[in-house]
Amino acid sequence: MKKLMAVFLLCVSLFLIQSGSVALAADNLVKVKMAQPGQDNYGIPIYLADKLGYFADEGLEVEFVNFKSSPLSVAAMLAGDVQFTLTSYDQALKMYEKGRVLKNLLTTTAKHPWAILARPEIKTVPELKGKTISAKMPGSGPRAFVSTILIHYGLDPDKDVTFAALPGSAIIPSYENKAIDATFGSGQIKAELLSRGAKILVDMNDPKQHREILGTDTYPQKVIVTTEEYIKAHPEVVQHFVNAVLRAMKWEETQDSAKIAELTAPYLLGQQDEAIIADIRKSFSHDGVITPEGHEAIDKITLDVGLISSPIPMDKVVDQSFLKKALEQNK
Repeated sequence: MKKLMAVFLLCVSLFLIQSGSVALAADNLVKVKMAQPGQDNYGIPIYLADKLGYFADEGLEVEFVNFKSSPLSVAAMLAGDVQFTLTSYDQALKMYEKGRVLKNLLTTTAKHPWAILARPEIKTVPELKGKTISAKMPGSGPRAFVSTILIHYGLDPDKDVTFAALPGSAIIPSYENKAIDATFGSGQIKAELLSRGAKILVDMNDPKQHREILGTDTYPQKVIVTTEEYIKAHPEVVQHFVNAVLRAMKWEETQDSAKIAELTAPYLLGQQDEAIIADIRKSFSHDGVITPEGHEAIDKITLDVGLISSPIPMDKVVDQSFLKKALEQNK
């Protein structure tokens, strides 16, 4: 009888772990690290999952680790120093071509979130020729985005402009001392530059520009990614992580921007203005789903800017099985 009971309990435990339907042990939280390229506005759903206690509900304790750019965040994850990364979708494409399999688990953005802003005397993108643009490191999402815009308007990003790889905290001072002429940006940086007279040349929050330049209405720019090895070794942790973030996405959708600003202030560079948060939220995803159209758009752009040499099928870099289970639980 005792053996039968033991077998029964083991089967139940395995089922619950596989389904991800219950939290890990609440009295012994599993510690994981989440890498991010600075304090990222598009990590707000993840910050809310932490602030609202959803990670703890799922038996997780999450430590956020800041890096200068996405390539550095991904390198730390590949080294095993962090388990999850908030990064741009194209990082998984690049790594796959190098023989390292990363899986995009869900997207925090349903649309591309960024804008390009320039000095007020610069009226159009072609006028950026010969100018210096802040766009983080080579191989990063921001560099790919700015390169895509330049190519769309007939400029060669390798010859016609100079790039400056600045951390977020250096962009405003560099603009003020005229070390840069333009930058990609959103949120606080976008608002501060506009207050200093900068001009928006391109804004992906404009649906018309989004479709004209990117060729799609959906674009999973920001994603939560982990390694294929970690998924195989710790599927239950991955499931509970995804459960918590999706729950936060659903909560965020129903709240006003003032509340979001208040709760996320400790995770960002202080509390941001309600209007800034409202602008940021225009691109948010509330179901985390990565669409085939979004994948195809990013795959094409990543190919066009030379970050990959051939198209990569969606199933090679995406695993939405955990998201599917989480969505079923949140019906």
